[in-house]
Amino acid sequence: MLGSMTRRLFLVGTDTSVGKTAVAAALLRRARAEGLRVLPFKPASSSGDDPERLLAAAALDPKLLDRVAPLRYEAPLAPGIAEDPRPFISVRDPSTSETPTAASEHSASDERLARIAADLRTLETDLHADLTIIEGAGGLHVPMPGATWLPQWIEAFAAPVVIVGRLGLGTINHTILTAEALDRSGHRAIGFVLSATDAQSDPSTVHNPQIIALRSGLPCLGILGHGADLIDLRADAWARLLGAL
Repeated sequence: MLGSMTRRLFLVGTDTSVGKTAVAAALLRRARAEGLRVLPFKPASSSGDDPERLLAAAALDPKLLDRVAPLRYEAPLAPGIAEDPRPFISVRDPSTSETPTAASEHSASDERLARIAADLRTLETDLHADLTIIEGAGGLHVPMPGATWLPQWIEAFAAPVVIVGRLGLGTINHTILTAEALDRSGHRAIGFVLSATDAQSDPSTVHNPQIIALRSGLPCLGILGHGADLIDLRADAWARLLGAL
């Protein structure tokens, strides 16, 4: 067990549909097999059944849906756009000061994010969670509810970041760019996981993990095979994920 402190991991994708939910579910199953009490958290989701899949992987009561996925939108858009696209498409003159209305909206967004973070702490306490897997939305530069962006949510939840990328052609560029962007935001990842989202054979998958690791300086923590329930973790990866390394 991890003791009284709940370990958190925040999964950030290199794009949408790269297997974040599948990886989160696989990590939840692995943690349960290790005897840990697990908790999934999807703070903002758009369309689909990702939160339900995470609850099932954690073997938790479906009635917890509203608590593990507090902000859900029907439109297949970035959560912030699904909620209200106007803050992301309006143009503000940088030479002018922020209007009182904009300042008020910013304060309200901060308060809501703080409230969601507090609700997560309460949920972790209620369930005596040892490990919480937080799944982001899309990639790193994703509009989030309340005119925020995903790095603000990483900061609010104070969770180590794991990058999830697609195991296939193009992932070298996408994964390294995500790692560099995280570094600039002050949230260096602890490693990356690649997920096989395509059943077809791809010769690039043989060398991608090693190339990304050498270029980014981040360890490849594991590979999730196409349609697999369990993740193939590399040596020492589980200890790193649990904060033992």
